[in-house]
Amino acid sequence: MNMSEQYPITYWYGIRKEFLSRERLIEAKEAGFNIIECAYDTKTNLQVLAWCQELGLRANVQDERMYACLTGDEGWEAKMDAIIADYADCPAVNRFFVRDEPVDDYFPTLGRVVKYLHAHDPKHGEYINLLPLVAVLPYEKYQAHIDGYLREVEPTLLSYDHYNLIKREVPALTTLPEARVSDENRERNGWQNVLYEAWDRESYYDNMEMIRDSAARAGIPWMTIILLVEHWMYRWPTEGEVRWEAFNALTYGSTALSYFTYWTPGVGHSEPWSYHNGIILADGRRGEKYEIVKAINAELQTLYRGLLEARPGEAVAPGALLSEAVFHVGPEADTLVKPFAGYGHVSDLRGGRFVVGFFAGDRFMVTSKDHDHPRP
Repeated sequence: MNMSEQYPITYWYGIRKEFLSRERLIEAKEAGFNIIECAYDTKTNLQVLAWCQELGLRANVQDERMYACLTGDEGWEAKMDAIIADYADCPAVNRFFVRDEPVDDYFPTLGRVVKYLHAHDPKHGEYINLLPLVAVLPYEKYQAHIDGYLREVEPTLLSYDHYNLIKREVPALTTLPEARVSDENRERNGWQNVLYEAWDRESYYDNMEMIRDSAARAGIPWMTIILLVEHWMYRWPTEGEVRWEAFNALTYGSTALSYFTYWTPGVGHSEPWSYHNGIILADGRRGEKYEIVKAINAELQTLYRGLLEARPGEAVAPGALLSEAVFHVGPEADTLVKPFAGYGHVSDLRGGRFVVGFFAGDRFMVTSKDHDHPRP
């Protein structure tokens, strides 16, 4: 299966340089990743890209010279030209990383760099990830944030993250279950006798609604990043919670998916971040989530093909992921979601709390909102 027939799946915080090898790329591919993070020095990036081409992978490239381009110092155009020239003969390049979570004041700078990149290297797009809704409240301000970004930067992809699987300290559990916190994290932070409840932070679906609608108006694809690694106030997600995140994204029509993180950031990171239990542990061993994510990614590819490929007797297949509408069934606290009242040939849906996404070609996908007790 070539890349154009696959659901694009990538990650943040990739293989650490001291562990880097062709075999480690194969390990990532076997876990279902088809776009890897390539964030080393230029020489190492080129070696990784050669391995990617051999293995049928692509890569989002992070080149340290991009930071100099963003400063706008004299000669930044020459540095950008050098980046483009160095990777010109690398078919495995997917996008060039530019910036993570910029604020509004930074949009003119990003626009300058991105427009130069598009003009001089139209084959490759940029990669910029936006802040979540909870970081730019109220809703009107966040919508203005998205609109300003689209207007001033003119991106070819709208990416964001919104992690809502939170833990919070409580004297006793009431209506919410206990949050999952690893023994390693408890020991490191002295939390052995602390009780945490699993709280799902609000506005998760509202954020997705705003990004999805904004991308549709701009006529560009969008993607979301889902939480996997335990850190800061975020709990250690269960398998059901990771599945809930991944399948919600596809149900909403996210045209790609990213995990945070693949490799576990090391213990050198200052508190309160305290990263634990990524797909690959800090020492290079596979963590609990490796096999879980491998299975989820395989299921995502099966569902993705079902949304694109021709069914028996069908003359014309959709051929691309074209999300038409998304609805919710059952109670939901987020305010921007649309309750289901019939769509296409489907007039009624009932039986619990779930999200239903409708796609071109009379396809639809349903995801339960009860992440640890899904209904059949």
